[in-house]
Amino acid sequence: MKISQLPYFKPDSSNCLESDLPFCKQVPDWHGELTCYTERKISLFCSWLPVPCAPKTTNYTIILKWDKISRCFERTTASTSITIERKFLYMNRAVIIWVSANYSHENSVKTKNISIIPSKAEKCAIHSISAHQLSNRLIIKWDAPKKSMQYELQYKEARPTSSQWILVPTANNAVNVTVYDLNSTSSYVIQLRCRPREDHHCVCVWSKEILVPHKLIDKPTISANETIEISPGRINVFLQWQITQSRNVIGYYVNIERIPNSCNDRPERISITERRVHLNLSMAYYRFNISAYNEAGESPQITYFVPDFTTTVLPGQITAIPQGNNTVVTWTPEYIPKCFVVDWGTGKEDMHMKIITTPMGNFTLDHLQPYKLYKILVHASDICECESFTRHERTFGVTHFYSVQGVPRTGPATVKISNIMKHSAIVKWTEVPAEDCLGFLQGYRINYTDTMKNQSLAVAVNSSTTCYLLTGLKEKTTYTVQISGVTTAGEGAQSRSQFFTTLKYDKGEFEGIVAALCLGIISTMFFLPIICSLVLRRSRKLCWPTLPSPRDSSAIQDVARFIPGANQGPTSRLLFQTQTDNDTTSLHVIEEDSKASLKLQPFSEDTEDNSECDAGQSESAGGSLDTCPSLLKIPEKATATEKERVNSNMRAPLLSDYTSMEFSQKAMLSLALNLPPWAAHPHMEGKLNNRPGKVEQHTLFTPQDYVKQSQVVFMPTGPTLMEETSLS
Repeated sequence: MKISQLPYFKPDSSNCLESDLPFCKQVPDWHGELTCYTERKISLFCSWLPVPCAPKTTNYTIILKWDKISRCFERTTASTSITIERKFLYMNRAVIIWVSANYSHENSVKTKNISIIPSKAEKCAIHSISAHQLSNRLIIKWDAPKKSMQYELQYKEARPTSSQWILVPTANNAVNVTVYDLNSTSSYVIQLRCRPREDHHCVCVWSKEILVPHKLIDKPTISANETIEISPGRINVFLQWQITQSRNVIGYYVNIERIPNSCNDRPERISITERRVHLNLSMAYYRFNISAYNEAGESPQITYFVPDFTTTVLPGQITAIPQGNNTVVTWTPEYIPKCFVVDWGTGKEDMHMKIITTPMGNFTLDHLQPYKLYKILVHASDICECESFTRHERTFGVTHFYSVQGVPRTGPATVKISNIMKHSAIVKWTEVPAEDCLGFLQGYRINYTDTMKNQSLAVAVNSSTTCYLLTGLKEKTTYTVQISGVTTAGEGAQSRSQFFTTLKYDKGEFEGIVAALCLGIISTMFFLPIICSLVLRRSRKLCWPTLPSPRDSSAIQDVARFIPGANQGPTSRLLFQTQTDNDTTSLHVIEEDSKASLKLQPFSEDTEDNSECDAGQSESAGGSLDTCPSLLKIPEKATATEKERVNSNMRAPLLSDYTSMEFSQKAMLSLALNLPPWAAHPHMEGKLNNRPGKVEQHTLFTPQDYVKQSQVVFMPTGPTLMEETSLS
């Protein structure tokens, strides 16, 4: 129930009856049929008829005016009934009730006023109304009330819905009524109610509409079915159905017909009152016809075919061998029944039957059609009577065969391509219909072709497969797919071509490439400065090599190896300052001008002279011709020839700007041999005078592999660094 407005009480009751929509009036064509009664003394229920020809959106306002109560109760609704709660009621006070309808701004109508006392306005109940139609008569019955009452009946034709009600009075205390001269082909709707009396304080209300069909016009519908095997060759069939007119149904007829019915007997009929049935049958084809019936007649029938029941356990095996235009059927029975019943055909509507009473186990079928699938069933029965087969036969064996096989005349009706990837795709198809196979289907052949290179490939699958994954496809390539069925006679017609194009990237592959590219760019930006720094350093070393460290020279190492005491003297300190690195910025050499390419330092055993020379060399790192005056002193006693010899040998230029150790050794040896003894070793002058036959000359090699000629210095050190040479 839809409530469009909350209840309220009008504050002024003096004009309650006149003030409600003064332009409303009671029209004669709206009877209203306003009825109100209490339900279980907890609420007041009111109902009325809709206004004729009014729109469906018409609003109705119900008004209650209580006796000696200054307020009126109003509630508006769009329905034609309303329930008023107990809290708004005065159960023991009389109330005047009416309904007004507002279906336009200018039109308003109201019902007649009714007056009731809610506590006494109970509904008069009518129980167990039944009605049925016999030919042109309508018979209505109801239960007798506890108190003597009179009833009235109204009826109308069910179609059209706009037909008018016809009122039929009844006798006092009557419990049935019969209406005559009705249309035998029409259905009717009836309503019944009691007639109010002064000594009864109940409200008479029309009963619900009851449809009385002239006969059962609706056929039953199957609501449940089940087929189970109860023993080898026997099944149980369960059926349940419904019917819309079940209230007017007396019972049901179930007709059971065996297919084929070569006995030409009428189908077996059983009559039941329940809407279900259980039957034990063989595995032959059966047809059920179910109908409902009542006094008016029988309803239309519903037909149900027992479905094929497949089982792997049967008492025997059947073999069908085609031989030309005939087929020989053989079987081996477990026992010899009184008769065999052989059924064969292409379907339910094309079955044949033959009863074999001899104990032979073979049967020849002729006049068979090629390319047709036949089903053959052999049943065994101990009672060879047509009417007994339904109850007593059991199926011995079942098989299918073709007299002549062909190739499928059609391919799968539907072929779909899904899950298309870079190198794969899934092909799905529907089965080839059995009537189009023309033979036993062995499998399917999938042909897919690369449209660019016109290269075709084929895949064979079994007959139970209807889905296949194509692999090994090329990316971004268009393929066409066709599927055909294959029988023992060969490949059949192909399905319609289906085109699809593989993807360039698999799912997630493109995203992976983009992510890898972004990661590579970030890595490059991170490592590029480091790589460039390393390349620049390497290029600087290749293009601008550093001078070798004299201290790491192999010549010094060789001298130290052959002359064990070479490291004891201060020779190296005379030439180079000890540094922490070998860079060219830490190399100190003794520079000479271009006129003197070599300096010879006479060896002196006197440590003080060497120390002074070392100190003098350290103080003048820049180097000059007189860096260490004690390096070469020409005594006054020397002759002019010897002085000239010394000067000439000292100024002998080298051949190039850089020289090797081998060249330096030869040059120093040559100098040592050509210099007079006093020039080579002035500090040993006394010794040489005492030993005129033997002169020792010691030569110091500078500790570097390649040095500039202007930087080569021959330094005599202590006795351990001398190499003795006989002077002639």
